[in-house]
Amino acid sequence: MKLVNAISKIAELPRILERHGIELENVLNVEYNANVMEHINVQVLLHDKETIQKLGVCDNESTIGHDDTRWTQFRIVKDGISFVCWERQGEAIA
Repeated sequence: MKLVNAISKIAELPRILERHGIELENVLNVEYNANVMEHINVQVLLHDKETIQKLGVCDNESTIGHDDTRWTQFRIVKDGISFVCWERQGEAIA
């Protein structure tokens, strides 16, 4: 049943993005993961911080990569979908 629900959420994605003024070109990746512990099993990777902020106030978490580069992950859950963006040293990456 998880897969059926995920397909339904993915089908709603263009409408959700349009409602928040996000162009489809800002979506880099859409993933489904049946093994997540949470009820959110669809993740959308967005292009930049400004795009994800159109969805609302994001949680963020900083981490240091293997090459000592500082990364920040911005994440927000909207309409049962996890939206994520990664930013490296103040610059969003694809």
